[in-house]
This record gives sequence, structure tokens and C-alpha cells, in this order.
Amino acid sequence: EALKIILGKDKGLLNGRVLVFDALAMKFSEIGVTKLPDREQPSELIDYQGFCAGPKAIAPKPAAEADAPANGRTMDEALSDDSSTTIDYHTITPDECLGKLSSGWSPWVLDVRLQTENDIVALPFTDVVVPHRTVRPHHIPKDGEVLVYCKAGVRGKKACAQLVELGVDPKRLYNLDGGIMRWQKEVDPSMPRY
Repeated sequence: EALKIILGKDKGLLNGRVLVFDALAMKFSEIGVTKLPDREQPSELIDYQGFCAGPKAIAPKPAAEADAPANGRTMDEALSDDSSTTIDYHTITPDECLGKLSSGWSPWVLDVRLQTENDIVALPFTDVVVPHRTVRPHHIPKDGEVLVYCKAGVRGKKACAQLVELGVDPKRLYNLDGGIMRWQKEVDPSMPRY
């Protein structure tokens, strides 16, 4: 159906209908569908794997509901960071982070993934979950160091850069290099991957 629309072939579109194929009986049928008039128009797709994932991890307190988007995307982790600006926040590997934590380091821990991703797996010492696109200085304490993490490190970089642009001292910010996936690989292999 998408190809028909892209190619401009609007004849034969299944508008208001769903085509059902019964493989056992080898037959096709159609079901009529009507639009609910008061239903909100979807603007983004959810992530299937994130939605259907395994058990919940420890759930840290969510950020203020007003700050989080109602229909946020999941799994919007970019594979690479295309920003060319260099900002002086710290980058810390999982091994370095574990060493500092073992030595008594106790930063405020900010997960900049979506709550649905945090529900799949999270660092057990996470303080708050705020999606990277909505993170603001009031989400972190006014003083002290802050460990920022995401799935693979890219959204963490973006969140750190955004916090710096909004006036947070970059020397307070530590982005977990490789995110929770690198933490899982190097520190705690028992954590679920997604």
C-alpha cells in the first residue's frame, strides 16, 4: 500500500479496509475499518523491541510529567555523533566510572533515554530519567558532578552539550562513553541488551 501511494497509484488502495490473508485456508478477505473521530493523530512510531521487551529494571523517579513529551519516540539513538563542536564536558568509560564509584564517587546520575528504554534496563543507581531532547538545567542539582548516560553514548553527548549551552558548568558533566550497552559489555554482562 505504501508503494502504491509513493508511485501515485491511488486506484485499488485499501482506504478504510484491512486485507487479511489466511495462509492455512489460502484465502484473502477484507475487514472494514472506521476512523475514530476523537482519536489523536499519531505523529511517531514506537519501538517494537522496546515495547515488547522483557522485565522491568529498577524504576527511578521520572522527571516532571510536564517536561516529558506525551508521545515520545523510543530507541532514537543515532549510530554516530554528527556534531562537530567540541565542548569541555568529561567523557568517562564504564571501567573508569566503576573505578571512581568504587572509590566513593557519588555523582547525580541522569538517564537521557526514554522511560520505555529505562524500563528495559537501567543502571541501578540512576537518579532521574529525562529524554535528551527535553533535558534542562532544573533536572539536575545546582551543585556537584553529574553522570549522564544513554544507550550508546550519542544522546548523552547531545544532552551534555545542551546543558552546557543552557549554562551548566561543563566540568560538572560526565558522559558515559558507549552508554549502557558498553557498561553491559564491559562491567555487567548480566544486564539485558536491547
